[in-house]
Amino acid sequence: MKTISTKSQLALIGSGYAAVLALSGVAVYSRQAFLAAHPADVLAASGMYAAGDMMLQVFVTFLLMVPTVFLVRVLSKFEIPARVYSKTLFAVGLSAPLALGVYAFGETLLPPVLGVACFVRLLASPLFVTLMFFSRIVAKFQLPKRLTSYALVSEGASLCVSVAWLALAMTSGS
Repeated sequence: MKTISTKSQLALIGSGYAAVLALSGVAVYSRQAFLAAHPADVLAASGMYAAGDMMLQVFVTFLLMVPTVFLVRVLSKFEIPARVYSKTLFAVGLSAPLALGVYAFGETLLPPVLGVACFVRLLASPLFVTLMFFSRIVAKFQLPKRLTSYALVSEGASLCVSVAWLALAMTSGS
């Protein structure tokens, strides 16, 4: 079996991103056109339309994960790009406990838009855990393995605390 060169792999990954972004753009545009054409329906069932918007966002995110998985596999073969990627992933992993802390304790002291941003960051946590787990599996060098493991622990612990906090809030009725 003939292997594909790294340049060709990166070109295929780039075209995958372009295809996903084009498809996503068409989907979002058609959704917005539909919403603009039916304002009374949107107003009458705003929660249902908001759920549809959220499903579209999740769909686009999962589509973007496909070329990202291939990109991570290509980056893991080279030490310098793997180090840069793992450092970036580590910073993303540290943003989860920060977002959890700001959302939990700073909500009354800080602007509401920051609380919303922290909530959205925490909603994305399961996707980041999945990406970090895959990145840890394909990591070949020592520093990227270590940094990816730290990021995974930080993100996973924040996710567990978030879920426990949500469960506690649901059982206490607040």
